[in-house]
Amino acid sequence: MKTQILLLRIAGYLSLLFVVFHLLFYPMFNWENALNGLSGMNRAIFLTYHAICILMLFFMGIIPIFQTKSLLGSSLKYGILSFFSLFYLIRIVAEFTLFGISPSSPAILIMCLVPMIFYAIPLFSKQMAKL
Repeated sequence: MKTQILLLRIAGYLSLLFVVFHLLFYPMFNWENALNGLSGMNRAIFLTYHAICILMLFFMGIIPIFQTKSLLGSSLKYGILSFFSLFYLIRIVAEFTLFGISPSSPAILIMCLVPMIFYAIPLFSKQMAKL
């Protein structure tokens, strides 16, 4: 259980690091001007989904850091940790299908693969122990 706690907390801190990255996207990518090519509705949808993504990443950081033992002791861990892992899996798939392969792809792959795996390990650890 101590390993699971450590893995979840590491994944939580990585998710909080991604919150910081996403908060920097607006000025870093000059979205004030860069998104002007979108219609008002599409710009609003894009920024809303980005805010929701930040909120989800924040949730994915706070819960595993501060509620680790409660999460692991609850049957909700299967749904919550599956969702967290799936979130990062979707980001990995999007990297190659939507963004294309770029020089930053290996870094993004590793940055998303680590929390995906760390969130998933506690889902299977009991089953592995029985085998």
